[in-house]
Amino acid sequence: MAGRGDAPTEELQRMLWNLAAATGATKTKMLKKIQDYAAENMEAWKKQKVLVGAVGDPGSGKSTFINSIRGLKPKAPGAADVGVTHTTAEATEYPHPTRPDNLIFVDFPGVLLKKGTGEKRSFDIQQYFDQFGEKMQQCHVFLVFSSGRIQHNAVQIGMKARDMGKKVMFVRSKFDIDLADKQNDDPEYFDDKTEADLMEELRQEYIKVLNKVEWGGEVDPKDVFIIIGRLKNVLEGSWDIPKFRIALIENLGALQKMAVTMTCWDFSKATIKERGDIYRKYAFFVAMATTAGSFVPYAGMVSIPGTLAIAYHQYKEGFCLTGDAVEELAKMTSKNPEDLKRFLSMRLLDRVRLNMGESEALAVVQIVCSGLGLATAICVDQAADLILPVVGAAATSPLAYGITAKVLHALISRMEKCATDLFDYAFKESEV
Repeated sequence: MAGRGDAPTEELQRMLWNLAAATGATKTKMLKKIQDYAAENMEAWKKQKVLVGAVGDPGSGKSTFINSIRGLKPKAPGAADVGVTHTTAEATEYPHPTRPDNLIFVDFPGVLLKKGTGEKRSFDIQQYFDQFGEKMQQCHVFLVFSSGRIQHNAVQIGMKARDMGKKVMFVRSKFDIDLADKQNDDPEYFDDKTEADLMEELRQEYIKVLNKVEWGGEVDPKDVFIIIGRLKNVLEGSWDIPKFRIALIENLGALQKMAVTMTCWDFSKATIKERGDIYRKYAFFVAMATTAGSFVPYAGMVSIPGTLAIAYHQYKEGFCLTGDAVEELAKMTSKNPEDLKRFLSMRLLDRVRLNMGESEALAVVQIVCSGLGLATAICVDQAADLILPVVGAAATSPLAYGITAKVLHALISRMEKCATDLFDYAFKESEV
């Protein structure tokens, strides 16, 4: 299992060092060990669990956002209760419906525990920590929500999370209300300023207020997000939603990033490159695993290795190009889902029609290989040149790994382009 960050695990690093120092049969044996390790860990992200804590007063937009980031409307099964009164006295877990074991949002109570009596009662952070500290410790990232003015109690809870070593991010929701208020109260504001200018003013004001309520330490503007938390806005990436998504995964380990990326739908062009970069960093495992059983997945093979097919479908899912995701996109943009699916198919297959029973994954890999100049005969000749003088995996695997990695990177780039074109077509009514 990979640790935090994007560097290889200590176990993998040790094997790579041993491979570099090995010779002859030992080198072949070590390479096989690395390939087996890669095959076992290619889908290790599915074993990861990411908990995201969230706190905020009633009406802060916290519950709406928790529902939306999980792709749920307020009244859907499993949705968090949305309201302006306290809806929970416990830290309530809300798993993502697609992968409930991988991504969980934890809704913490806001102003709930108090000390004293009568008019002199006040929030007791120590009592709160005694009750919820253990659950806070389990969270990987902590979100502090507000709408309009910042609540001191939520800030105190955020400070406790920060003191525990958690990354704390501030979310000011309901920007649509801020925007409407500004347009109503000061219409001349927009004569020479934009909505983006208003966002930045709110961000800076937010930071000033945080300092007034005694948030210790400097607040980075990159940790303050101005959003609208409704489902449509979250899916299409309105305002600071793309920045929020990127910041969220930046604070996770490599496999955790993969788990979140594979779990949350996102039709924002702004996050496409970040998703692609995650897959590129993880391509080592896929390339090594794919080449473990055969020396090269070249164009023209009857079937491609299963691990390469898995990678293809992972990329398609991660870039929100599956049938279910496209149907959701069609619903959001009031488009015909079959029209969007045809558009995507033409982009993926480069206008090549599938024959009856032909694998889409294989067809796309063949197209990519053709574009890379990896003709079947050339690949076979190159492999044969290496196989004849020296028999063994150590001779053939470097060629296999290099070609497979090149194919994977080209696949990822193709998926990025397809996602960009599809989102443009859906939101801007582009023509095929």
